[in-house]
Amino acid sequence: MKRTDNLAKSKHRGNRARMILICAVSLCLVISSVTFFSILSSTAKVLFINDPDLMIPGNYTESPRLAELLYEIFDGDINMYSESTEYFYEIGSVMDTKRMFTVYSKDGNPLHGYQCFIYANAVYNKLYGEPVGNGSYLSHSVIAVRNEAVASYELFKNAGVMCGAYMRTTENKNGSYNGSKGHSLIILKYDENEITYFEGNGEGLGYVRGAVLSWQDFNDRQLGKRGRVICHIVQPTDSYYKSQYGDSKVYINYAKGSATSGNAPSSAAIGYNQTFTVKTEGNLRYGDYLFAGWSVRRDDLGLIKNTKGGWSTPEEIASGATSKRIYQPGNAVSFDQSFFICGDTHMSEGDSVTFYPEFAAPPTPIPDYPMTVTSSYTSGDGFADLTFDIIQNPGCSFLEITLALPSGIYVDSVENGTVLGGMYNASGTNVITWKMSGDLYGTGTLATIRLKARDGTLSGRAVGYTISKCCGLFGDVPLTSRMGSVRIY
Repeated sequence: MKRTDNLAKSKHRGNRARMILICAVSLCLVISSVTFFSILSSTAKVLFINDPDLMIPGNYTESPRLAELLYEIFDGDINMYSESTEYFYEIGSVMDTKRMFTVYSKDGNPLHGYQCFIYANAVYNKLYGEPVGNGSYLSHSVIAVRNEAVASYELFKNAGVMCGAYMRTTENKNGSYNGSKGHSLIILKYDENEITYFEGNGEGLGYVRGAVLSWQDFNDRQLGKRGRVICHIVQPTDSYYKSQYGDSKVYINYAKGSATSGNAPSSAAIGYNQTFTVKTEGNLRYGDYLFAGWSVRRDDLGLIKNTKGGWSTPEEIASGATSKRIYQPGNAVSFDQSFFICGDTHMSEGDSVTFYPEFAAPPTPIPDYPMTVTSSYTSGDGFADLTFDIIQNPGCSFLEITLALPSGIYVDSVENGTVLGGMYNASGTNVITWKMSGDLYGTGTLATIRLKARDGTLSGRAVGYTISKCCGLFGDVPLTSRMGSVRIY
């Protein structure tokens, strides 16, 4: 069939990273993609999403198979037709509100309609194999909620409303179906504070968009202030959902890798967002080298999890541009989006990641001299630069310095030195941390911290610091002094 795409996008852009989370009212947002319409009180929230990249299926479902379909739907592929032409409406597009569309069930039976009604029916049909229509002829779906004036977390939770459920509102006070005076939408998730859904024909202007609303604002916008009640919420039967999505899993494998002895642990099947425990090493050994933990590789792409939270090619790892993330046996790990989203693709049902053993030479004794850290400062117009130097270093892989700043003094910026890599939690905080995959032994400038005063006065103020943690790969590193201070003149 011929297709029409109002935004001239590719048919399926599901193989793209969607790393941006919508998680708090205070989130900084790109206005063209996400729009706040009101913030009325501590419990009020109205957030509309107009970019498919901001809608992450792994936040709504633990089923890889259902997540795959949601990617396609957010990109506009909902199997909706008009006069033998397939129309694609991605999140952020605008529907033709005057055109009649048709949706075909798995049995080939057509459902015709307009605007929000046909859009939501197309989505539900793609997810669960039948359109809802007016709710009278359902073969493997049930009405979970019927004729309710107010939506709430308790109502939805008690009814077991699930991801992809179809909701229809009506102006009929008895909750009966009204084909012309009501609205249809698809529910994605909810909690005690808010509900997330998406819709076609938002505001009656054809907007195809996602939404995150507080329950108060959801009821105001969809029900009470529009003179409507919930007609019904429809979702698949438990048995149908289980048959389609209940066994949807990805796999965690363990490999022997370069080990010359020992056995790798067995594999395990898990769902999205589930937590698993990294297994023991199975007495793996590489000659005289000791097992040091597991690195992780995406089997479909060959990419390796890195210490920055993303994925790198083996060539990037080998060049030193980044390093492997090492997981220790017994660690609890959530199989979240940082695992199943990787570069420009995401995992599908049946895909797997493999844990490979990493080995390290037997530890060398830590030198009998302690680490020595010194501090100094230089001052300028309205600022002072506090510099830490390491002048004696027996080997360090983790270091954390906590500043004790006088009232009114704050950290303006932090510049890493040449001694340690892996600095984080720096800018704007009093805690500076370095974390590396192995011990480093260099000396020289550790970091330079620019301090400023809110009233512009730094002279005569004392800045204290504590080396709160100092560790090598094989244990704590002794210190000449754990605490110190610098007075600025």
